[in-house]
Amino acid sequence: MEFLKEPLLHFLIAGSALFATYIWLNQDTDDPAWSGSRTVHITAAEVEWLQQTWALQWQRPPSEDELKGLVADHLKETLLVQEALALGLDENDTVVRRRLAQKMAFLVADTAQLAEPDEDELQRFYQTHHERFQAPARVSFTHVYFNRDQHGAQAEADAQAALRQLSQTEATASTTNFGDRFLVGYDFIDADKAEVASLFGPDFASRVFALEPGPWQGPITSGFGLHLVRVANKQAAQLRELAAVRGEVLKLWQEQREQERHAQYFAALLEKYDVVVDESIKPLVGPLVSAKEQAR
Repeated sequence: MEFLKEPLLHFLIAGSALFATYIWLNQDTDDPAWSGSRTVHITAAEVEWLQQTWALQWQRPPSEDELKGLVADHLKETLLVQEALALGLDENDTVVRRRLAQKMAFLVADTAQLAEPDEDELQRFYQTHHERFQAPARVSFTHVYFNRDQHGAQAEADAQAALRQLSQTEATASTTNFGDRFLVGYDFIDADKAEVASLFGPDFASRVFALEPGPWQGPITSGFGLHLVRVANKQAAQLRELAAVRGEVLKLWQEQREQERHAQYFAALLEKYDVVVDESIKPLVGPLVSAKEQAR
């Protein structure tokens, strides 16, 4: 059948292997019916999952022939996985171990991605994490630059002398007769702190954002040399409207939900399994296993 040659279908079949692994890992291994069993059970839930996965990718349900092909390949994958595990092919194989762990992590993450907060919950999350959704503070400023290599020991004195002269001029007066050439430019409009820091360094940026608009001030040191600075205006950081950042808020909500699910799932696994650690390496394991042992 030609449809079985589709690359996307191969991806879906690989997904079915992931589902099969999930089913296997969630079996009760203490159940005599499972231990050493040669029974492979393909459930209606698995077939429904195959149909839904196909529909998500192709935007239509699979035809009868397509569904038969999916189920057949899912059965093959399930048999191969069970036989590989029965043969112990997963043991002492770092690559296989990591792939299995990754697939389980993906399954947990998928449940978080499928969840959607209602409007009230999203609004509360937005308010709680409002600092993440602020438009940054911005500043517009002009500077006059003094190159230490050119001015040497006189750099500070020359900058102070220029400051006295500039303080007596109109704010809009030309500064071309003061200071040295600066290749990056002299006027910066609505720059945020990160932009200023990327050009002049974080200390310079902090000093500039602390200045009051109006007069010439300085000199302020940067990695280039000395600068006289006149701030024209400043804009405080502002919280952006939820409507403008809804996608960002939802993404952060889902990321945190995923982290919570992973933490809950890992805690459940610690409860499910007895973890035995050699005394000599217990400090490397951390408090999780120790806390469980103390609770017994």
